[in-house]
This record gives sequence, C-alpha cells and structure tokens, in this order.
Amino acid sequence: MSTEKVAEEIGNCVRGNLQWLQLPVHLRSVLHNNQRDYEKYVFNYSLKNQLRFRGNLASKVFGKEQRYYELLIKRNINGLGVFPYHLADIVTKGLRVTPFNYYIEVLSQLLRSDKSYDTLPNFTAADCLRVLGIGRNEYLALISDLKTHTTRTLIFSAKPNPLDFLPRFPVRIHIEPWWRLDIGYVLESDIRYVTEAERSLLDDLIDFGSQPAGKCDFDVVHSLYRKGLVYLDVPICGEDRICIPPLRNFVMNRVSGDYFENLLYKIFVSADEHMTIAELAQMLQLDLDCVKQAVSFFCRLGFARRKEALTEDGEAIETGYNASWLNYNQQELPQTPQITPLNYNLHGGSCEFEQLAPQSPKTPRATPQQPDKDSSSIGYLSSDGNTSDFSFANMSTAGATTATTPNINNNNNTNNSDEQELSSELEDVSERTTTTTNTKQQIAQTPPTVKSGKRVGFLFDSTLTAFLMMGNLSPGLKNHAVTMFEVGKLSEESMDSFLVELEQVSLLDAEGEGDVSRYFAHAIILRSTICSLRHLLPGGLDLLRLECLEGLDRQTRDRVLEKKYKFIISATPLTATLSHTFSIPFFGQFLRSSDAAPMWTKLFYNHITGYGPPSLLICRGTVLKSLPRLFLGYGKLLVNILHSDSYVLNSENFRNINEQLKNGCVLLQGYGIRAPGTLHYESFPFQADDVRQAKWAAHRAVQKLASHLDLKQQCGYITFLNTGVPDLGCEEYELQVRLKLPQKKRPGCATKTNVPNATTTTVTTPGSELLSPGELTSFTRNGSQLKSPDENHFAASPEHGPASEYISADCTELLASEVAKCSDNASRAELISQSSVEIPILSPAAPESESLLEEQEPGTEEWTLLDVNFGVPLFDVDSNTRICEQLVRNLCSDDNLEALPASAAQSQTLLLEFVRQCLFFEDDSATPAQLREPLQPTRPLPYPRINLAFENGRVCYWNGR
Repeated sequence: MSTEKVAEEIGNCVRGNLQWLQLPVHLRSVLHNNQRDYEKYVFNYSLKNQLRFRGNLASKVFGKEQRYYELLIKRNINGLGVFPYHLADIVTKGLRVTPFNYYIEVLSQLLRSDKSYDTLPNFTAADCLRVLGIGRNEYLALISDLKTHTTRTLIFSAKPNPLDFLPRFPVRIHIEPWWRLDIGYVLESDIRYVTEAERSLLDDLIDFGSQPAGKCDFDVVHSLYRKGLVYLDVPICGEDRICIPPLRNFVMNRVSGDYFENLLYKIFVSADEHMTIAELAQMLQLDLDCVKQAVSFFCRLGFARRKEALTEDGEAIETGYNASWLNYNQQELPQTPQITPLNYNLHGGSCEFEQLAPQSPKTPRATPQQPDKDSSSIGYLSSDGNTSDFSFANMSTAGATTATTPNINNNNNTNNSDEQELSSELEDVSERTTTTTNTKQQIAQTPPTVKSGKRVGFLFDSTLTAFLMMGNLSPGLKNHAVTMFEVGKLSEESMDSFLVELEQVSLLDAEGEGDVSRYFAHAIILRSTICSLRHLLPGGLDLLRLECLEGLDRQTRDRVLEKKYKFIISATPLTATLSHTFSIPFFGQFLRSSDAAPMWTKLFYNHITGYGPPSLLICRGTVLKSLPRLFLGYGKLLVNILHSDSYVLNSENFRNINEQLKNGCVLLQGYGIRAPGTLHYESFPFQADDVRQAKWAAHRAVQKLASHLDLKQQCGYITFLNTGVPDLGCEEYELQVRLKLPQKKRPGCATKTNVPNATTTTVTTPGSELLSPGELTSFTRNGSQLKSPDENHFAASPEHGPASEYISADCTELLASEVAKCSDNASRAELISQSSVEIPILSPAAPESESLLEEQEPGTEEWTLLDVNFGVPLFDVDSNTRICEQLVRNLCSDDNLEALPASAAQSQTLLLEFVRQCLFFEDDSATPAQLREPLQPTRPLPYPRINLAFENGRVCYWNGR
C-alpha cells in the first residue's frame, strides 16, 4: 500500500475521532504500535488541516485551547496559507486576529526574508490583494522602498521595519447583503473612535448576536469592518447553489499543494449551478462542512456567486434589506483592485480616520490628495497581481467611484512611460471595443436561459490557454483564459461572453506577426468549433481542461463526468497525459497516454499500414557514432523527444541527438532530402461524396489503416508527409512483430568475392540469416532493384554528409551482398556480370501516372503516413470544419455513441499487443516472463528496451548500423 494511501486512511481516522484502541491493526503497525506517535500525528494533522479544537481528537491529546489556536495561526502564517475564515469566531473574537493583520504579518515575513511575490500561493495572494490591495507591482515597490531607505540602516545597523511601509487600514471590500455581521474583539479604547450609529450597531450585535449585513446601514458596516471591530461570515447551506463566473482579481503565482487548496481546485472543476452543495459533496464524497467552507471562501473572494432563491414566478424573494443597500452594487468601488498606499504614514486620505485616529508626533501630515485613477488607468493595471483583470479597456469609467490615493513615487519616470504606452494601446483598441460594448451590455442585461440536461464536454489542455493568453488577441479574452486555466472549466453560462471576445479576434491582425499568427488561428477556429458543437445537446457545452480533471482521482472523475456529460470531444493533439480512459463515450485517443505514447503510436500506425518514413526508436543511453544507414540521402530528420514538441534537424548534425538520448528515448524519422517535407492533413471519417477526399481515401495506407482501426465511428485527422522519396509500402505484410536476436557471423556462412572497383565484401549465401531485416537498407524492396532518393544529392553532399557515409566500406559490402543474392535469378544475370549496379532514379518532375516506378510498383505512394490523431484539431480550418460537420450530422447519434467504447477497446488491445511484441526478442529464452504477458491498459506504456527500426514497411530490430 502506498504512503499516500496510508496517510489518507490515518487522516480519515483523525477526522472520524477514532482513538488509539479503535484503529485498525495495520494502521497501528504503521505507527510502530506506539500510542504516543498517534497522538503526535493527531496534533500535527489538526494544525495542518485547521480543525477545531472542541469536538475533535485534538482536545484529548492537547489540553490548552488558546495555545492550540495560537500555534495554528503561527503555522498557517509560516506556511503562507489563507486566513482560516471558518475559525473566525475563535481567532478573531478570542485572539483579535483579523484577516487584515493576518496578511500584514504574512507580507512582513516575506519582506524581512526578501522573498519574491511568487512565493505566495495563488489563493493567499488573491485574498491578500482583496484585503490589503497589494498586488505584484505594489509588492515590488515595497521592496524598492525598503532598499532605498538606508539612512537608518547605516546609523543603527538594522534593517527598516516592513510594518512602517505597509498600510494601516484595510481597503474597502465588496460585501454582499446576505453575509452575516458579527462582533469582533472590541476594547474600551476602541469605543472612543466610533460614531453613535456605529456604537448602536455594536450594541445590537452584542445583545442579539450576528445579523445579515443587509439589515444594517451600508456605510456603517463598511466603517466598522475597516476599523477591525466586526468580522464577516459567509453562510452556506447544503441547499444553496453557486455559479462560477469568469475569474477576476485572480493571482497566478504557484500552488502550495495543501489540503484546503486541493479541495478548492476540486470544487472549481466540479461545481455546477444546477447542483446543490449537498449534491456536490456527495458526488465528490467529501465532508459537507469542508465543502461549505470552500464554497464560502469562493464567495468571499468573488470567484463564485450564490444563486438567489426565486419565487414561483421567477422573481427574487424580497429579503427586507436596509434602504442603503438597494443600489449597493453601484455604491461599491469597481471590481478592479484599488491602489493602496504602501506607506501607512501617508494614509491620510480617509477623512473618517483623520478625525478619529490620533496623530503621532513622528507621523507627518499626508500630502495633498489626488483623485484615484479610473478603471482605464495604468494604476489599475499595475495592481492586478499579474493576471487579476484583463478587461480594463472595456470598462466604463463614468460611474466609477473615486478614492483617494497619494502619489507613491513622484520621480518614477518608468510609470509615466508605461502610462503613455498604455494610453496609446487603449486608443488602438478603442474602436474595436466600442463596437462590442452594446453587445456585452445586452448579454449582461438579458436574463440567462436555464439549460437543463446533460452537456457536451470539450476537452483541451494548457497549450490552448497559453495561446489565448499570449499575444494581443482581445482585451477581455485573457480573463476567460485565466478562468479556463485555473478553474479548469468554462461553463455554458459564460459561453456567450466568451464568444463575444473571440469574435473580436481577426486574422488580419496577425499579418506580419510570424509564428504568433497561430495564436490568432487557434482563437478563430475555437470560436467556430464552439458555435458548431454547443447545440448538439439541450444542456449546451462546457470547456474542460485535462490537467484539472487529472487532479481528481479516477472514481471521482468518472462520477463527475457521468453525472454532467453525455460524451466528451477532445481537441487534438493534446500535450498533457491522460492517466485513465473515460467511462463515457469519448471522441479522442483510445488509450491512456504517457510520455512515450506518441512515439509508440507513430511506430504502430506505420507498422499496421506498411507506410511511413524511415524511422528509428532509440533507447535511452544509446550513442550514435555515425548516421544510420536508413537515413542515407535524407538531409532533414524529424526528432521526437519526451516532454517537448518535435523539431527538424539537419542530418549532418545527428550527433546532437546524443544529448537527448542521455535523458530519454528518441524517435528519428526521415523528413526530407534538401528541405523539410510537405505536410498534408486529411480528416476522417471520409465523405464518400467528396471528390477531393476520395483521392486520399484510396491511399493504400488509409485502406490498411481502416482495416485495423475505426475511422468511421471516430473522428480525427491523418497527417501525410511528402519527403520527395516515393514510398513502396510492404507487400509481404505481417501484423505480428517478430524481433530476432542478432547472430554473429560464422566462418562457413559467407564467402569472399572480389568486386571490380570495390573493396572486399562479404556475400551471404542463399537461405542464410546472417542479415536480419534490420540490416537491409531502405533502398531495397524484396530483392529487386536498388533505388536512391536523389542521385544528384550525393554529388552535392558535404564532405562529412550522407554521401561520404554512402560510399563507406559497410555500404559497399551491403551492395555486393545484394548483387550476390540476385545471382540465383536467371532474369538478372546481366546485372551480376556488370561491374557496377544501375540505380534507376525517379524524376521529381515526372508525372505520377507516367513514372517508371509506378509501372513496376503498383503500391508506390508519393505521400506517406506520418501520424494519426483522434479528436478535433484547432489549427487547420479545413479539417476542423469537416470534423465538426460529421459530428453534427452522424457521429453524435445514440447508436454511434453506444458502439464507440467497444471500438476504442479493440484499437487499444491492438496497440498494447504491438508494444508488448516490441519489448523482447522472440527467440530469446532469457526474456523475463512478465514481458511476455499482455500489457494492462490501466498502466502507462513502457519505454522501449530494444532499438527499433521501421524500414521496408515493417518494424524490426536495429543493429546499430
């Protein structure tokens, strides 16, 4: 049993309040049968997971409640965790630890240790930005101020205190009227600084307990919160429903990996506004209170919204809020993060605190106030914590509420230049944004239509989100991209606004951008894909990120998908790995992926069809000392490596591959003679009435592929490659791979023959097996004429290029052996009698129908098979359009969805058997028994153990030549 599984079992025992005598026997043995070790584990687990003292085992192993919570806060601050809002009734009332002074301590700890802003976990940074208003750029300014104030350091040999540069009061946050207000830790000295209305509200809270914030005066609630005399509770019950809009004010730093953060991400990808919190907890098989705490935290940050209860007529239930809350959304400050004074000594902008707070003799008066910048200013952009708000250019500033912000750095010329640059950028996009303002307002004002039933899931990976976040595609598009990356899902309810942003992207903007144009192409094709597929089912379509689904365990993921989706459609190719195949119909890859899966599948498709460029799958640790024979004549090689995209390499630089072989296996493929080959993408299923597709459907590789794999019920595209060398295929085709052990040459099996104008060579006698299939060159086909890719290429090759390798002693020996083989054939006696071998060359300019090669070899194809991908491509318009059309017409029918899992299982079995046969030599008795057993589909594909070559239309052992 794994360590993680054991730790989870012990944690469940702690949460279930199981004492030592109630523990299972196997868990006691893990704890060395020592009760004291279990008590230590209970105490540390309770602190780490922020469990309450009362009602848990912590109260039985540790007797001091106040000390327990002090240690809990201290450990949480050291771990840079979020404020424990679910314990606010203890830590705020009893210890007077508010979210404001909690995050002040967190930031001061970072500043003292001179750590970067990226040290903060994502949710901690987002809550710190909400409470303190300090984002990435403000934090950098804090570090700069600490380093520039060196006078005191030189005199007293001490660093400046970070608290002198941090704000004194929290910023004004967003408060919902249904949140509950409760009394905090109030001292008699605090009463001197409250107004009569504030004092009256404090008395009511003391006498009657917590109250909904909407029942109290709006301004009084905000004033008491900023003074730290009250705290806010966000109540969530099991019958509530939430919706997750596009994220705003989210900070993308890092993940800490603690229990609460993992819970937050699980709820992110699983939550649905049609599902109650109780149903969500049941589906995830988590404790209901833990799910409530996570949802409450989401609502507090603004990452989720609670759906209001409605009457039978569909109108909101009147809650009797105070009149000051009628227009609280308009009275609130903009959702963009505010500019918080970084030096609390300059925090004199708030009149209420100027009148109430005593002035220290060392504290100077604040500088004259200047209006806060509106939502389109550089100040708001610099406060976003890197990715908090990307829609600043679309926001109207007419109704923005102004706040007071002192000038932090009057001599900062960089800010001025940045502001000028941003203003010019806003002018450039002003025309484009104004054209969609009315559309966005209509979407915001139009009540959303409730879509029920199961939905279509469109699977993507982080590569797509990176494309949407890179480049100036659309001012508001990055906001949705952040949601897709962090939440792991963009639901149907947010699809209209997402399509509006995608509509602004135009390929005309990509002119002259070079490689950046593919970002624009992905955005445009994604929009057409969503428009085509979202109406397949009444429930609509959700975008799902594969990496976030992989964060769920297999059982939980299957429950989530089976409950909410009828089938899944995958974008292709996906760079992320799929740990398990889906339990619902899936239009995508038919096996779980792994690091080596792309290499195995390419070799598999080449082997079952007999078509493909010369390929080598080389094991880790192999050293190439010379260019392999099957690549002679190829000036360009396609290099496929682990954890990265493939790239093209000049063949004379083949020794560079040895660096890659130190880290993992490599798949080499012939890719062109003088220039990289031409690629062509053809979608499937093939349309019988399409004349253009009929040519590709008649390709011999496609016909063989269709005989083994399902190309009618699945969808995807085939990549064809034209290297300039016609592919002859394989006539003696055999599906099974038979790898033979390399045999040493024996004296009686070969004779020496003198060949004119050539070196001494070894000629194999007929019937001998000294030359394995891997020793044959790619220029021989079934003992017939030898063919060269391009005769002129050898004359123009560099000194150390393919030509010099071609005339080596080994190649001469091979040519002589092939000539000797032909001596038994009377029809080729003339070839043997001559001192040289005639090699017919196919002219590239010759028509395909008139070529000599096609007359002699009916199976010759100008285009060969490079790869097969299942799913919907987002980079090729033609293939994407055809596949989406097939999905809408035929593939999403109930009959096809029922047959899809069986078809995928059959293809998976065929691939696993191919990989198993490639792992051992057939005639090797020393092969371990486990290698001969069938591979399990639940396990990742293994790495290659034997160097394999694909030539002459089949996979064989490569002997290193």
